[in-house]
Amino acid sequence: MSRYRKHLIRLTAIALLLAGAGTATAGIMVHDAWSRAMPPGHPTGAVYFELENDGQRGDALVGVRTERAPRAELHQTIEDGGNSRMVHTPRVRVPAEGGLTFEPGGRHVMLMGLERTLTEGETYTIILELERAGDVAVEVEVLAPTAMGSGHSH
Repeated sequence: MSRYRKHLIRLTAIALLLAGAGTATAGIMVHDAWSRAMPPGHPTGAVYFELENDGQRGDALVGVRTERAPRAELHQTIEDGGNSRMVHTPRVRVPAEGGLTFEPGGRHVMLMGLERTLTEGETYTIILELERAGDVAVEVEVLAPTAMGSGHSH
């Protein structure tokens, strides 16, 4: 086998490995990911989306990261005696053949330490870290400060 052909085979194998890196197994899908635009200087933001698992096995969302913020955490808003408070939830179960909604007043991804304000019309990427499916890259659209949801899929 020629050196050129061996090199081509190696490059093809590397490309196939890289193409599979950071992708989820069949079944995990994310729809309508969005954030609200924030006022200048505001160091926090939130991300909302629909997470769907069409698979026969459950999974768990165990983390999130983004280059947009130095810290990103899974949070949930809890009602307790008429008061609302946010709690960090390091692990969120994703049921088999089911889904979860991350929405204002409920589950969400909290972005902390933003150095640049979330601006209406921009997009950025978050990486959802799932226990079984692996990393899932999600494109997030920044909507108006008064937005209550995204009306389209990503």
